[in-house]
Amino acid sequence: MTRFMFAYKKELKKLLHRKKYIVLVILGAIASLIRFGGTALFSRMTGGSVRLASKLSLEMLPFAVEVLAPVVILFAVCDLFASELSHDTMKVCLMQPVSRFKLLTTKALAALSFGAAAMLVLLLVNLMIQIISGSGFYGFGTALLAYIIDIVPLFGIVFLGIIINLIVRSAAGAAVISLAVYALMKYLGIYTASAGAFLFTAGAKLHLLLLGQTLPFGALMCKLGILFGSILILYSLSYIIFEKKSI
Repeated sequence: MTRFMFAYKKELKKLLHRKKYIVLVILGAIASLIRFGGTALFSRMTGGSVRLASKLSLEMLPFAVEVLAPVVILFAVCDLFASELSHDTMKVCLMQPVSRFKLLTTKALAALSFGAAAMLVLLLVNLMIQIISGSGFYGFGTALLAYIIDIVPLFGIVFLGIIINLIVRSAAGAAVISLAVYALMKYLGIYTASAGAFLFTAGAKLHLLLLGQTLPFGALMCKLGILFGSILILYSLSYIIFEKKSI
């Protein structure tokens, strides 16, 4: 466990030196400000006769879990896999006293941690905006629980990105293809009901299943089974490819 944690912290440090993640979080914060500004503008245009109670922390959850976190994760995966493979620095990682399985897992957890951190920062920004605007902690408890639950589906995005990065050695190419595949899966999940039922990305807002929508037990178990089954399959495939890859 000590070696595992050492390798995990080492992967985190690699990402901490990349300024683009700070830029992405700042862009996310700007999106929250724009969203709140729209609400404030609407209230002002109606002369204050219509006031929208803003649960900004919950309203921005779809953006956080379906846009911000996936983009951060896919970029992080590219930095930890395709970039290292193209620059031939992955060999240094393999010299550590950890197995390929543990190395793959530490890199995946590091990418996931950055995506979860981006969501947390956005949640705190939204909370501050709510407090300053007078909405206080309105809906914050539910939002916090929803954010935590919605971290789970991000595992699938991590391993999907890893598989693509192990196949495409170019970091730029891997990033473009990863984002394109993710966007395609989201599109199919929204506009194609038959495909959406079998795509793990359709369950990105997992909190809706567990906190919001009331589904029959069988349907709920089916959706959760697809989600966790997809994560397990992608995890297994990424390890098989990584284990057999000549580095």
